[in-house]
Amino acid sequence: MMLAHFVAFRALLLAVAVLVGKVYDNVRRVDGKPVRANYIVLFPDAPAELGDNRFTSRQRADSRSKWRYDVRIVATTADGLLELSDAVMTVIGKIPVVSGRRCDPVSLVPGVEEGKGRFDPVTDLHYLDLSFEFVSRRAA
Repeated sequence: MMLAHFVAFRALLLAVAVLVGKVYDNVRRVDGKPVRANYIVLFPDAPAELGDNRFTSRQRADSRSKWRYDVRIVATTADGLLELSDAVMTVIGKIPVVSGRRCDPVSLVPGVEEGKGRFDPVTDLHYLDLSFEFVSRRAA
């Protein structure tokens, strides 16, 4: 079930033309050094919440679940960072498709660090971290 939700969220990103071939599950490195390129890293995760919102219900693997995915945008220039960020933000409001599940639209998670672009002079790369979440329920 975790893989199915991850694949569904990644599919939303890959449906954006500018992101095709630029979605990875880890920071890109060659010979231990970060690759200087424009791409995004989608980090896999477990459900942030698992329950059916009933006081007496027990957790089950197919319970209502909240999924949160962190995306790190990496770019060689500030313009490139913003271009990829705009593309990533288009997943807001989209609905992931998971077999046997009914998912809510994706939303941006507000946070302290999310959305703050940074430049790392050591790697000579720009970074921006964004987090997204959606709720998944058993299909009726």
